[in-house]
Amino acid sequence: MSILSVGLWAGTSLPGGESVNASIKARKGPEPQQDDGLDTVRNTLRTQVADILRVNIGQLSTVPQHEVYDHILDTPGLLHECFQVFRNQPDLFRKVVLRKDKRPATEGDEELWCGRTLDHVVALVVRASAKRYFRAAMPAPEVPPLRVEAPSLLHKTAIKLGIKKPIHRAPFVAPQGPGDKLYNVFRDNLRYEWQVPLIPSYSTLHPSTVRVLGPRILKLRESGQIEILAAEGLGPDGRLPLLLEDARRLRAVDGSIDSNALMEAFIKQGLDAVFPDLDEVALRKAVSQIAIMESKAVDMIFPAMEFALKPLTVFLFTAYTRLDLKGFRQAFGPHCALWAVQKLAKHLETQRPWPRSMPGMKSATLAAISYAIDLDSGMPASAPVRPAPQAVAGVPSNAAVPSMASAPPPVPPSLKKAPPAASAQAGLERASRRAKPLSTAGAR
Repeated sequence: MSILSVGLWAGTSLPGGESVNASIKARKGPEPQQDDGLDTVRNTLRTQVADILRVNIGQLSTVPQHEVYDHILDTPGLLHECFQVFRNQPDLFRKVVLRKDKRPATEGDEELWCGRTLDHVVALVVRASAKRYFRAAMPAPEVPPLRVEAPSLLHKTAIKLGIKKPIHRAPFVAPQGPGDKLYNVFRDNLRYEWQVPLIPSYSTLHPSTVRVLGPRILKLRESGQIEILAAEGLGPDGRLPLLLEDARRLRAVDGSIDSNALMEAFIKQGLDAVFPDLDEVALRKAVSQIAIMESKAVDMIFPAMEFALKPLTVFLFTAYTRLDLKGFRQAFGPHCALWAVQKLAKHLETQRPWPRSMPGMKSATLAAISYAIDLDSGMPASAPVRPAPQAVAGVPSNAAVPSMASAPPPVPPSLKKAPPAASAQAGLERASRRAKPLSTAGAR
């Protein structure tokens, strides 16, 4: 047996210190990585899960069985319906979604039998659907065919003679399209199933906007918010558009109300439909007066309304238009009665949730302000006077008995007047009295 065969059989080192097995592995290249559960997850989704969904969702009944998985991922609306079936009818998947102990998984952070958690599987599905939609909405540009000229006979001869080296061209890599670029910056923030209906709206965003925004994009849960972000973009300092933030954005650095931000909020929210009397001149006057509100009053009212931008904007302009200039200064100006504003703020906390429509917000604002502030003068509202009870037929009346409210309050003992002093003569008479002797019968 030759030395080479012995080395192959025993795995010993050859002269030079290199083992035969190591040299063979080096020629074969790196071994493929061990399966981390992804293939198992994909196969389960394509077969068992797809079959369950095909039976229980009417839109999938006409789709061929081998196309169900791809059809679901290509349609975000359909994928959202599949997630709803999964959450509302967990018994359908009790034999598929199992833990390592063969029990159904109930929590998202529990490890499944495939080695992945349920939350991780959900994130994989959401990312796969988003990637497909982004690529379909923003396909990569067509690449012109690459022309490779065959070497000439002289060049081939020079290679054989060792005069020239053969040309090694790098493998062709297709350029990334806009959909791939958007997905690459979006990938880490595609995690939850509630994001599936937003995937079409996500496709309208610019990759730079998503990159700068980062995890903050998870705070936007409505398609209308995504559309505003796509239309306006981020500010120079990376801030969200005004309509995507709360009422803290209305406040300036010194704690007062920023007139520019308030004007922008009025225009962009379409409050001119609720306040038609505010033309351009009247609007500027209203903004200037609201901007000089007492900062302590702002500190009370804004938290009471949970910093909601639209309700607070409607509240401020409703208060100004109803109270007018003088009344608004009296109620919320620098010299306002802060105890009345505090009473109003506590009442506002009891009125939650606030109406969703702007006319409803306006009516609720007037009712809330009248609880603590007089709408005609801007002064603190007085306590309401209870009307006198009316007589009811067949029920005896207590009209003859004076009520405690009508009777004057009793005088404290310390304020009672002392009785007038008796005359000195009467005192002497009482002091000079002597007991008279009893008369006997014989004396009579």
